[in-house]
Amino acid sequence: MTMTARWFRFKYELMLCILLLILFQVDTVIQFVMFRIIGIQYDSIAAHIAAILLHALIFATVIGVGLYDQKKSLVDVSHFKKSGIAVFSAATLCSIGFILLLFYLDHLAYRIFTGFFVLPSGDYLNRFLPVIIINSCLIPAVAEELLFKGVIFTGLKKRYSQKTAVIISSVFFAVCHLNPAMLINHFLFSICTFWLYLRTGSIFFPMMIHFTTNLFATVLIAEPFSSPVTLLAAQIIFWLGFLMLYKATEKKEVIKVPEEEKTL
Repeated sequence: MTMTARWFRFKYELMLCILLLILFQVDTVIQFVMFRIIGIQYDSIAAHIAAILLHALIFATVIGVGLYDQKKSLVDVSHFKKSGIAVFSAATLCSIGFILLLFYLDHLAYRIFTGFFVLPSGDYLNRFLPVIIINSCLIPAVAEELLFKGVIFTGLKKRYSQKTAVIISSVFFAVCHLNPAMLINHFLFSICTFWLYLRTGSIFFPMMIHFTTNLFATVLIAEPFSSPVTLLAAQIIFWLGFLMLYKATEKKEVIKVPEEEKTL
C-alpha cells in the first residue's frame, strides 16, 4: 500500500462531511423559497420551527448514512458512561475554564477578522430566545458530537491510531464550520473535547461544553472576554479542572475499538 493510499483511508468519513455541507446548501435554498416565494417572515416563529426541523433532519440523515455504512446503531457509537461526583465536578470546572479561554481567543479573532461575526440584536434574542437556543445551541451540541465523535471517529479508529483518528476528525469538524476566522479555534475545541470524551468515557461532557459554548456565543457579546484578567482566570480554572480530572480518571484509553474490527 502506497503512502498516499495509506493516508487517504478516510474517504468514507470525508464523504459524510461533504454530504453534510451539501445538505446545508440545500437547506439554504429551501429557506430562500420559504422566505422569498412562499412569503414566510424570517423573524417569525414558523421560520424558526422550520429551521429546527430542517437542521435536525440534516444531521439525522448524515448520521443515519454513517451508521448504515458501519452497520452500527446509534447506541453502539454513543457512550454515556456513568461518572462519579469527582469526575463530573472536575469535567465541569475544566469546561468552564476552557469556555472562558476559548472566548478570549474568539475575541482576538473578532478583532482581527472584523466582518466575519454578526451579533444578533438584543430585541431579536428576547423575542426568539427559546427557539434560537434549540436551533443554535442544543441541536449542534448533540448532533455534531454524535456525528464527529460517534460516527466519524468510530470509523476512523478502525483504520488509524487513536491519535490520528482524533486529529482527522478534528480537522473535519473545523473545516465543516466554513469559518476561516475560527478555523484554529474550532480545531482546538474539538481536540480538547475529544480529550474529555476519551478521558471520561462519556460523550455527555463534550455535549455539555459544546452546548454551553454555543449558548455563550448566542446570548453574550465578545467584549467581556477581552480583558487579560479573563485570560488569567480562564487559565487557572482550566488547568485546575484539568489536573483534577486527570487524577479522578484512570490513565488509560476509555473508548476502545475491538482489535478484530481494525483493518490492516
